[in-house]
Amino acid sequence: MIVLKIWQKTISEFTRLRYRGVIKVGPKCRLAASLRVNHLYFSERPDDRRLSVVLEGMNGILHGVIIQGTGDFSMGRNSYLGEYSVIGCNERIEIGRDVMIAQSVSIRDTDHVFSRTDKPMNQQGIITAPIIVEDNVWIGHGATVLKGVRIGTGSVIAAGAVVVRDVEPFSIVGGVPAKKISSRLEYVADKPEPEEMTE
Repeated sequence: MIVLKIWQKTISEFTRLRYRGVIKVGPKCRLAASLRVNHLYFSERPDDRRLSVVLEGMNGILHGVIIQGTGDFSMGRNSYLGEYSVIGCNERIEIGRDVMIAQSVSIRDTDHVFSRTDKPMNQQGIITAPIIVEDNVWIGHGATVLKGVRIGTGSVIAAGAVVVRDVEPFSIVGGVPAKKISSRLEYVADKPEPEEMTE
């Protein structure tokens, strides 16, 4: 167990050094060696913006995660990104505290412009809008969160959901596009209190 902890700390330090200048890492963060951070260039952004990643502390970035773009990505304390998740950030993505992001989740604040049919889509530029995931949110396996969305505190995003609009606090949403299934507040209110044990 001690050897494993030392090994994980060594890998995290190696990854931190590999991306120094891009990632600002708080205390007790765990970064997989396979983390890929890709700075992308877009011709319509002459200001030469660079990708910035800020981890507040006690964060986990697990195996196979990709963070790419030219924007500002931040994660609050005690939040983690599951294996093979992809963050596409060309404006701003904020992840709150105590957020659980499962495997293969895609969070992207960017769309390609495709309004013209006389010009290839990869030459029409991009459009962006910030994404904010508030504290204590659980995003299930394979979910997708698209640009301009705010996910409220305490919400649950079902596996495979595609979130295209704001999610109210303590909501449970699922489907394509994601719709409200129920509220965690209703669930707690309807759940009977456990009976006291008597001898």
